[in-house]
Amino acid sequence: MAWWQTYFDEDYLRMYGPALTPERSDQETEGVIALLDLPPGATILDLCCGQGRHSVRLAQRGYRVFGLDYSETLLAEAWCAASERGIKVELVRGDMREIPWREQFDAVINLFTAFGYFDEELENQRVLDGVYRALKPGGKFLIDITHRDWLVQVFQARDWTDIDGTLVWEERRFDPIAGTNSSTRWWQTEEGVRSHSHTVRIYTATELRAMIQAAGLMPVAYYGGLDSSDFRHDSRRLVILAQRQIR
Repeated sequence: MAWWQTYFDEDYLRMYGPALTPERSDQETEGVIALLDLPPGATILDLCCGQGRHSVRLAQRGYRVFGLDYSETLLAEAWCAASERGIKVELVRGDMREIPWREQFDAVINLFTAFGYFDEELENQRVLDGVYRALKPGGKFLIDITHRDWLVQVFQARDWTDIDGTLVWEERRFDPIAGTNSSTRWWQTEEGVRSHSHTVRIYTATELRAMIQAAGLMPVAYYGGLDSSDFRHDSRRLVILAQRQIR
């Protein structure tokens, strides 16, 4: 079984939850709205929507939002978050390589490095091909991932982190040929030692641009974050705004 099929569970929420504060989610959502520059009522697909951090907030701002994710755990969290706010978000469980919609969305967003999960590059390319098909002509695609050039500059093979009072040991391996970053975390619980592992393909701007173009999309802007900051060689994030051309 692939790591991404089991990774996004209650342990994921426990490990990442303290860093994904409401304030951070608010700021990121405002950044998405500014970058997309779409009127309320526009249709948006949050691809790999997770626990709905951005989906729910976009729906609150008047957009018609669909969320696609593989994790039943995270989708349940997203449904609860939307219900608590009285917000409607169309949540669908599915594989990001098999986007079921055709020419339905004014925008597709893919945030928080929810890309590069598959061992074969053709499978990652399938995701972008599906994005193209899901967009209306003229529709926009916004992707936000870890920037490889930054990662190799700051890479640490191992460290300890205190996550909400839990001491976590993390070991990482970066493969410069495959371009993958692998990480395993261990922490102690009352039931014993638990662990979490993932391996994600990390891209340069040059590589990701080529893949987006191969899908038939036209990159129109590059940023160093969802805050519209300038993209540089040492930017932590790589954010690309692309568009499906009108024929």
